[in-house]
Amino acid sequence: MERRRQRGHRTARRARGTGVPVNLSERDGELRLLKRRYAECTNGRGAVVVADGPVGCGKTALIRPFADWVTQQGGYFLPLTASAGERLDRLGLVDQLIDAIRAVGLIGEQFPPDGGTVPAPEVPDGDDGRALLSLMQRIHRAVTGVARRRPLVISVDDAHFADEASLRCLRYLIRRIDSVAVLIVLTEASCHEGVLADFHAEILHLPHAHRIRLRPLTPDGVAGQLARHPGLGSAARENAETWARTSGGNPLLLHALIEDGTERAIRPGGPGRSGRAPHPPEAGGPVPGGAFRRAVLRCLHRCEPALLAVARAIAVLGESATPSLIAGLLGDHATSVRRSLADLRAAGLLEDLRFRHEQVRPAVLGDIPAQRLGTLRARAAELLLESGAVATAVADQLLAAGDPAGAPWQPGILIEAAREALNAGDITACVEYLRHASGICADAVQEAEVTAALAEAQWLIDPAKASRYLPQLSRMVRAGLLTGSEALVPVRQLVWRGEFGRADALLRTVERQAAAAGADVWDGTGRPSSTVRPDLALVRLGLSFCCPGLRPGMTPPGPVNPLASLDPTGPGTSAGPDTFTGRAASTGTAASAGPARPAATGTAGAPPAGAEPPEPAPLSPRTFLALSAGLTGDDGDRLADRVLGAARADTSVTSVLAALILLAHTYRLEEAGDWAEKLLREPWNRGVPMRRALLETARAAFALRRGDPATASEAARTALSLATPEAWGIAIGLPLSLAVRAATELGDLETARSYLDLPVPVAMFGTPFTLPYLQAFGRYQLAIARPRAALRNFESCGELMVKWRLDAPEFVDWRNDVSAALLTLGDPHKARAMTVEHLARLGEGPGHPRGVALRRLAAVSPPRDRLPLLREAVRILRACGDRLETGRALADLETARTAVVRRDLPPEMPRPVASLWTYLDAARDAPQPPPAPAPRSHGGHAGHRPAPDEAPPPELTEAERRVGALAAAGCTNREIADRLFITVSTVEQHLTKIYRKLKVRSRGQLPASLARLGEAPCSPNGR
Repeated sequence: MERRRQRGHRTARRARGTGVPVNLSERDGELRLLKRRYAECTNGRGAVVVADGPVGCGKTALIRPFADWVTQQGGYFLPLTASAGERLDRLGLVDQLIDAIRAVGLIGEQFPPDGGTVPAPEVPDGDDGRALLSLMQRIHRAVTGVARRRPLVISVDDAHFADEASLRCLRYLIRRIDSVAVLIVLTEASCHEGVLADFHAEILHLPHAHRIRLRPLTPDGVAGQLARHPGLGSAARENAETWARTSGGNPLLLHALIEDGTERAIRPGGPGRSGRAPHPPEAGGPVPGGAFRRAVLRCLHRCEPALLAVARAIAVLGESATPSLIAGLLGDHATSVRRSLADLRAAGLLEDLRFRHEQVRPAVLGDIPAQRLGTLRARAAELLLESGAVATAVADQLLAAGDPAGAPWQPGILIEAAREALNAGDITACVEYLRHASGICADAVQEAEVTAALAEAQWLIDPAKASRYLPQLSRMVRAGLLTGSEALVPVRQLVWRGEFGRADALLRTVERQAAAAGADVWDGTGRPSSTVRPDLALVRLGLSFCCPGLRPGMTPPGPVNPLASLDPTGPGTSAGPDTFTGRAASTGTAASAGPARPAATGTAGAPPAGAEPPEPAPLSPRTFLALSAGLTGDDGDRLADRVLGAARADTSVTSVLAALILLAHTYRLEEAGDWAEKLLREPWNRGVPMRRALLETARAAFALRRGDPATASEAARTALSLATPEAWGIAIGLPLSLAVRAATELGDLETARSYLDLPVPVAMFGTPFTLPYLQAFGRYQLAIARPRAALRNFESCGELMVKWRLDAPEFVDWRNDVSAALLTLGDPHKARAMTVEHLARLGEGPGHPRGVALRRLAAVSPPRDRLPLLREAVRILRACGDRLETGRALADLETARTAVVRRDLPPEMPRPVASLWTYLDAARDAPQPPPAPAPRSHGGHAGHRPAPDEAPPPELTEAERRVGALAAAGCTNREIADRLFITVSTVEQHLTKIYRKLKVRSRGQLPASLARLGEAPCSPNGR
């Protein structure tokens, strides 16, 4: 009784109207129809109107303004509402009707004031039927009694939730109101139409029955709703179609989007706190938030249970959803599923088989009980597997299900999914699939294979983190659980970390296992034979390259750190060689382990019993690259195109890089750069950090060789940003050296110094990766006027290359660098001797080192010999594609021609020739690097020479340093202007500033250190 009394109070409030203004869009026609029916009702002609439509389409919103209008017209409006939670409340709607009549004071003698209206449930069926009929008659008399006073409108909202007894009473009443001033308005959701099939069959054929179908809002209707919310801004109205597409035209969802947009438009501390006006969304489009997610769930829970189940199945299946899969997941028939899908589309919740916005799916998934969700996920994985879906779709369901006891088929599908994810560039998903597979393997062998694949995938993200698997993988190799190519995974990663002793021991274990399995890997020549397993041979080749001490016949490197020969105050020493504390010490020890001992008879990589492995001849760079790329024959460079064209996600990154470098080695620099950029666009490289970092490193090397330091700097910076120094391992010398060289070429010495300050592992200094690092360090030291330190670095580089039998200028052209340092130190005789020796070693080939060496030789040759040397240098460098060196050679050639015409250079004293960087298109915007020739005094006699490592005056700008260097070298203002391509007036202005900053009065008082920054000596001018 108390519940009915409270419900009567609620109905009375509804009868008085809500007083809330309701915005209607595209509902004017429906509202006019209701008003016409009411007008007929006032003339004594009753009617019933059934308003149906999808959930949330605005049925209730349509009734509210109609109720206000009826009240204004003087009629009675009695609102009733059915509820799914009260469906078992027998005669619940009848109770509401009687309470509503009482609330307006119109109850008659048909119902006692105590509210006793419902027959007792314990009455037998026959008696209950008679009691219900008596109740219906009394209700009819009460309603017609009210209608005699004023027109009466009875509204039943959500009629599909009404109990059966109340529906019987409504049918009885509807059939008898055709001549009474009563209008009954029923609203119902179209998805529940089957529940009311019998009810519709009895009433919709009546002459006074009418039906209204509410449709979703069109973009124009949505724009009308948005116009009523100025806080969203005009951009929202201009994007009405986007709002309509996101909401599906469903008014409930649209208003939720508007609520989210309004809340987002008002910044924290808005009008209520700081007085600032609301700010409209910048994009103008909808951004679903909490209100939208709640509205979606509200729609679904108001739908038929079958629709909620289908929506949940779609959320579980995601992109894989099909009617048949949904039916299989729910254990339902596909026909009923298609009917539910049509209802969900009509409600604006679906577009085809997808939710209209990405935020809907997580909201629906979060609404499913956890235990039920796990069951659905596991069943979905089985269905997807049976239907032949892609492995990633099955694996996603397995991961989401979180079943620790997987079926025997699950590890295999997870491994396949990892491969698919890698092909798509989703390396994170790849690792997740393999990590889950490693926990549900059927046996130890499968677990070893999965762990190796997991370590490889993790290495592609961060090699430092992948090292956590190395102890486990090493044990698996020694136990014989990990064999074949998977056994080489920990070997390669140990090499990358610089742990050469452990890598060699593990590789010997693998080689012994391969020999025991029948792979004869020794042919007595010291080189891999055709019967050797290619992967074993390549790993052994890579290990011997990275650790020269492990080559047959070589003494392993000792614990001497090459940094000891460097300038103790130079870059890199402040951080110390033990930056990677624990690992650095261990890798240094491993690298300096004793000589590699031959294995037992029959082991891989070892000679037959009693035979000593002959000392192999050094591999040329071309042969090494061809072998690393898996190419054989004389046309390896042409076959490199095939390797690159066939590259896929499962192609070894080593072979791809080797093929790229092989192209560059044959001076196909443009093609190599194009291939690198093409490969970087592929998803399996673009989305994988280490692959992208290695390709960016290659791109930087090609750009630097082409004479494009700006592109090289950008690529090297990208490579270093994709992995930490620890992740780079011993290979960090490559990207660091390229970054330092590019910054030095661009004149950005601060950036170059910052790269040199980065920590590097000690193990790197025992590997060939230290060679380009030492070269880059030396070139930086030349740029900062420390030629003696630079010379020590170049000579250390050469000593290591000779010791490791890698003395090929294609690796590092250290002899040309030594010549440059000697020229800067003012020792042209030694520079000439070094250059002549270098040219003798190079022979007559048209290689890049020869072009640079010819230019160096011209700098220390008499004027009459310079022109032919420089012409040949230009021809070679231009053919090699190095625009920067070609520009320098062209500048030297122009200077040499001028000297021959003017005949003002003393022939007895050779001098280096200037490099005019402005000849370079590729570097025209970069500041000129400062070569450092020795200054000469008037008359050709050696004058005062500044200390070689004395720093230039820091107060001067780069332009002032260039002008001051030439002035200190004895050039006139006109000569300075000609050399720097500026006006004489500009030279005078720079000199005025230089004098003021250095507190001097004339050229003669300029510090001698400035002369070392000059590009070339000037002709004697009487200074």
